[in-house]
Amino acid sequence: MTEKHGLTRRQAIPLAIGSVAGSGILFLPSAVYVAAGRNSLLVWALATVLCLPMLLMFEDMVRSNPDGRGIEAFIREGLGDAFARCVPVLFLSLVIIGLPAGTLVAGRYVGHALHTGRLVEVLAAVSVLLAALASNLFGVKTNTRLQTATTWALVAMATVLLVSALPATRGGLGTVNPDTADLGVVLPAVILAFWAFAGFENLTFLSREFRDPERDFLPVSVIALGVYGLFTILLTVAIAVRLDRADVDQVAGLLQLAGTIEPHQLVTLCVTAIALFAMTLNAVAWVWGVSRLVAQAGSHRILPAGLAVVSADGVPRRALLLLAVLFAATTSVLVGYPGLLVDAVATASAIFILMYLLSIVSYVRIRGLTVRSAPNLLLLVVMVISLVESGWRTVYGLVVLAGALATQLIRRRRLASAADQASAPAVADQASAPAVADQASAPAAQQRSIDGPHR
Repeated sequence: MTEKHGLTRRQAIPLAIGSVAGSGILFLPSAVYVAAGRNSLLVWALATVLCLPMLLMFEDMVRSNPDGRGIEAFIREGLGDAFARCVPVLFLSLVIIGLPAGTLVAGRYVGHALHTGRLVEVLAAVSVLLAALASNLFGVKTNTRLQTATTWALVAMATVLLVSALPATRGGLGTVNPDTADLGVVLPAVILAFWAFAGFENLTFLSREFRDPERDFLPVSVIALGVYGLFTILLTVAIAVRLDRADVDQVAGLLQLAGTIEPHQLVTLCVTAIALFAMTLNAVAWVWGVSRLVAQAGSHRILPAGLAVVSADGVPRRALLLLAVLFAATTSVLVGYPGLLVDAVATASAIFILMYLLSIVSYVRIRGLTVRSAPNLLLLVVMVISLVESGWRTVYGLVVLAGALATQLIRRRRLASAADQASAPAVADQASAPAVADQASAPAAQQRSIDGPHR
C-alpha cells in the first residue's frame, strides 16, 4: 500500500489560518468598531453568515477542480472564457491596493511602538514590500514551519489581548449592544469586515497541498475561518470594553489595547514584532502567487505578452517589476493621503466580493437551483446591496471589471475578424477553381460543336 503524500488536516489548519490572516487581524477589530460602534457585532455576524453558503460552494469548486485551479477555472465553466480571463486582472488590481495598505498598517504599528514619526512608519512599510519582492526575485518561498509558527504566534498574541480585557467585561457589554437607530452603518461596514474572510481563493490554492482535497477542504476551511473570525470578533469586543470609541485609532487599535497591559512597553513591542513578521510572510506569499498569475496571464495574452518572460530559474522578473512599480504608485498615494488607508482596504475587499459574485452566478448556472446554490443566490442579493451601500469604494472594482471585460470582447472580435480574413483567400481559390476548369474546357467544347458529334 503506497503512502499518501500531502498535508494532513492537523498540518493544514494552521497554514489555512495563516493564508487568510494578513493585515486584517491587526486593524479590522478597531476599524469595524470605529465604523459601526454598537452595531459592530451585528456587522461581524452578517459577514460570517455571508461566508457559510460560500464555503459549500467553494467545496464544490475544489471537488470539480482538485488540482487547485481556483476561481478562474470555475468562472470559465459557468460564464465562459471572457469573464474567466478577467479574474487575473481583478487579482492584480486588488493586490496592488490591498498589500501596500496592509504593510502601511504594520508600519503604523512600528511607529506607535517606537514613538517615532511618520517617516519610520513609511520606511517600515516599504521595507516589508521590498523584502517580499526581493525574496521572490531570488526564488525564495516561505517555509511551511515558519508559516505555522507565525500563525500560532498570532493566536497567542490575540489570546493575551483577550484575557487582558476580561475584567472589563464585568461592567457589561453595553458598548456592543446593537443600536437599531443606526443600522445604516451596517452594510458599508460589512464590506470592510469581509476583508477578514477574503481568503477563499487562497484556500482553494492551498487545497492542492492537502492529502485528500475533496475530503479535507471543508473541515479545514471551517476550522480556519472559524478560529480566525472568532478572534477578530472577540478582539473587537475587547477594544470596545477597554477603550473609548472616540479615542480608538482605527488602524492601531490593537496596539492601544496592548498598551493597557503590564509591562506596557514589552507587550507593545512583542505585538508589533509579531504583526510585522506576520505581514511580511503574508506579503511574500501574495507576491509569489500574483507574480506567477501575472506571468501566466501574459502567456495567455490576457496581459501584455512581455510579462510572460520567466528566467531560467523560474522567476517572473518582469511581473515582479510591474508589481514593484504599481506598489510604489499606491504607496505614494496612501502616504500622501493617510486618511484613505481604511478606504483602500474596503476597496480591495469590494473586488473580492465582485469575484465571489461572479463565482456565485457561475455556480448557479452550472448546478441550477439546489440546496447549496439557493442560499448563495440569496447571498448574491445581499452582496449587491452591500456594494451599492458602500458607494464609491465599489467604483474601482467595477471599472476594472468593465475594462477587463471590454478588452476581452474587443480581442475576441479581432480574432474572429482575423480568422475571417485568413479564410477569405481560401474560399476565393475554391470558388475560382470551377471557373478555371470551365475556361479550360471551353475550346474543346467549341471544337466539337464545329466538327459535329463524334461517331
